Amino acid sequence: MKTINLIAPAKVNLYLGIGERQEGGYHNALTVMHALSMHDGVRMTHVGAGEHVTLLEPCDAAQPLREVKVDVDAGSGLQVEATVIWREGIEPLDIPSQDNLACKAVHALAQELGREEDECIRLVIEKHIPHQTGLGGGSADAAAALLGAAHLWGIPADHEAVAHVAQQLGADVRFFLHGGCMLLQGRGDEPVATLAPRRDSVVIIRPEGGVSTAEAYRTFDESPVYPEPAQLEAVRAATEATQVPLFNNLEAPAQKLLPELAEIAQFASQAPGVADVLLCGSGSGTFAVCESHQAAAALSSAAQVKGYWTRTTSFSPVRAALLPQR
Repeated sequence: MKTINLIAPAKVNLYLGIGERQEGGYHNALTVMHALSMHDGVRMTHVGAGEHVTLLEPCDAAQPLREVKVDVDAGSGLQVEATVIWREGIEPLDIPSQDNLACKAVHALAQELGREEDECIRLVIEKHIPHQTGLGGGSADAAAALLGAAHLWGIPADHEAVAHVAQQLGADVRFFLHGGCMLLQGRGDEPVATLAPRRDSVVIIRPEGGVSTAEAYRTFDESPVYPEPAQLEAVRAATEATQVPLFNNLEAPAQKLLPELAEIAQFASQAPGVADVLLCGSGSGTFAVCESHQAAAALSSAAQVKGYWTRTTSFSPVRAALLPQR
């Protein structure tokens, strides 16, 4: 038996330029993703063939630790189970392990490697990144799970199977293997260049309602507004995150679906010490770039008074990563 711990950072899109819809339903996209210091925690335990153990796992405030019995019998194959603990006042979702993207990542990597051992991998995911916010929390957890499974199986983190599975799982997953700030193209999953990261303070503000990514794209397709060629050239020429113009052409469609997003953008942009405001991906989070930590704290407090979920964080060069073992 072996237990490891990983971090799974959130991200925002400094630039999200959605292009024309292609055959198969996907859109061309040029995007600049930037990691945040805000992150989920992922704990992974590997139990091998023939082992019968009782684990002490984190649970919640009412029951900080709980006992979990794990038996790996002959012929059981790979078992992947996840427990999700919701922190920061995030509304819980009931997601079965078979539907959890992190669990799917482990299964997909095993299949890619042709691994057929009798074993169990238990994940405990402490969620600090809210769902349906455009911060990529589920994808970050999946990237961390890929790195964790690779480590537990003695596979290098840069093994081609890890990158291949990440790309299959989704555009954001591959980014989180690299972290920092990166320009991507294609469907938003083809790395083009790494940019020097920013360090500014950031405030995330989220209303109660969510925005479906599929609905946001459908609304965009009804009346698409594409990026200007000169703007695309400026983004491609950037070598530092600070040189990237903040832009997101899914913002207007998302605001049409959830008008409260426009109210949040106006509220945040008028706050003292706020330099820029933009929707996170397809929503429903909004991020505000602040000139100081004090300005970020003041905006976060004001947003809480208005009843919004909010979190103060910062841009970061971090990626999904294994933490040092004690």
